[in-house]
This record gives sequence, structure tokens and C-alpha cells, in this order.
Amino acid sequence: MKTYITNHKQAVILLHEIYGVNSFMEDQYQRWLDAGYDVYCPNLLHRAPFAYEESERAYSFFVNQVGFEVYLDVIQLLKSLKEKYADVFIVGFSVGATVAWRCSENELCGGVVACYGSRIRDYIDLTPACPTLLLFAKEDSFDVKPTIKQLQHKEQVEVYDFDARHGFLDPNNQHYDAEQAEKVQNKITKFMSQFTHL
Repeated sequence: MKTYITNHKQAVILLHEIYGVNSFMEDQYQRWLDAGYDVYCPNLLHRAPFAYEESERAYSFFVNQVGFEVYLDVIQLLKSLKEKYADVFIVGFSVGATVAWRCSENELCGGVVACYGSRIRDYIDLTPACPTLLLFAKEDSFDVKPTIKQLQHKEQVEVYDFDARHGFLDPNNQHYDAEQAEKVQNKITKFMSQFTHL
């Protein structure tokens, strides 16, 4: 697990996409560190990252070797970090976003940010126990609108969709969209501004 610790009062657990802990995640570490958080990024794959060209293999590996029950491991990490920090947040991307969504039911979590978690739709009945920000791409592998409709009335949940494709936050992804990525960052900044322990 990669960690960046400077003894802040708040920490962020970053959950990666199917590719693993790659350069995009390195960029995210730095973004959150610069924002004033200690950062933890568990390697859910327990292996080197996959290349973007290996997306099918990476997805198969995640589904068959890791699975979404890995959220239980993230909860254990959350519990251990809550002994040291006033707040611990979870931020996930793609499969990591779905894992983050599953963690949102835990009352120890200070908040969740989930970016284009397409499998959130499989856990639609979940009820978050913390403030949760869900950010979807309008163009994904499924029809996003019905999922958003089911989620938008849940308490403590903010849901937005963006005119982009899955993976649009990652500058190394073929679907990167700088304009939409900036809009997402603004949403995340606004969401996190409600937490004042920094």
C-alpha cells in the first residue's frame, strides 16, 4: 500500500480502477496531499498495474481474483485509520468507486466520493451512513439515467452526471476530457469544503 503521511487531521483512502496503482493514481495521491490530507492507496490487485491496452484482462482479473467483497478489507483499513484521524474519507474510481459506495454504509467513514462506478447499480439498495458524492459519465457501459434516478433521492447522497465517457478523469485514458474533468474537480472541492478539520 502506498502511503503519504504528514500527520494531518484528515486522511483519504484512494481506491483505484481495474488497472491498479498506476500513474493516474500517483497524480491523485499528489492532488489530495496538496489539498492537506494524508493519503493511503491500497493495492487491491496485489500485483503490478495493468496497461490500458489490457482492459479486458484487467477487468477479468478484478472480477475473478479480487471482487467487490474487497470492500471488507477497506473497512478494516478505515477502522485502523479512525484511531489516528478526526476524519477518514474514501475516494474511488470505476471499480474502486463501487467499492467506495459499499463502504459508505459504515458510520466511521467521514465521506465518500465515487467517480463513474458503473457497478454501483448492483448495490442500489444500499443506504449511506455518511455524505456521499456520486459522479457518473453519461456515456458508460450501461444506461446511467435509471441508476441516477434511483440514487438521487437517497439521504446524504449527491449525484451528478457529466457529458463524457467512462475514464474521463484520467489524462492517460483515451476518453480523457479536460473540460469535464475540471467540472468534476470543482464538484469534489465543493463537496469536501463542508468538512472543516483541515
